[in-house]
Amino acid sequence: MTEQRYSLWDLQLLTRGSVSAQISLALIFADTAEDMLEQVDAAIDHIAQDFARTPKERQGRSEDGLTTDVITSLRNMGFQASHDTTVGGHCDIVIEGCNNFLWLGEAKIHRSYDWLLQGFNQLDTRYATASLDQDHGGIIIYCYEGRTDVIIDEWAMRLRQARPDVDVTDRASGERFFKSSHLHHRTGRPYSVRHVPIALQWKPLRESSQG
Repeated sequence: MTEQRYSLWDLQLLTRGSVSAQISLALIFADTAEDMLEQVDAAIDHIAQDFARTPKERQGRSEDGLTTDVITSLRNMGFQASHDTTVGGHCDIVIEGCNNFLWLGEAKIHRSYDWLLQGFNQLDTRYATASLDQDHGGIIIYCYEGRTDVIIDEWAMRLRQARPDVDVTDRASGERFFKSSHLHHRTGRPYSVRHVPIALQWKPLRESSQG
């Protein structure tokens, strides 16, 4: 029996354009923190787009409920992901990987910018280790009300004001997210955070009756 061999290109073709399958495949070959981080970012973006396609079904979901959905999606793509795991406290999203890779995320429903700031400070001062290969994290913002571009730009401005030690990069044109970086108080290493909104608004206009 002839042994069938596949190249990485062959395997990529087998994914048939499925983003989640492409991420799952890339995750198998990820052997550095940089490779892992690239796939985490891709997965969070994919989940944000996926959730935005089903806002009606997610109305009324709590923070924990939505975050459980995120964890389920991450696990389905092959990540070692958990919710409310103890890493300096009960962190919302914990992703672990080879060679001590660790990515931590806090997820908040956008109730107020103070609430988002609380989430950022929890991630920064309670959970983050800011050690080698553990120096990136994320803030996920569930948006039931308002435009995500307006919310994320306002949040960037508020974060600059509240945390002058944090360097906030401007959101690139067409991108939904922005990044921040600061020297972490525990290690003195740069700690980077990616701030990603998820659009869950559902307010369709009622059809007017024709007289």
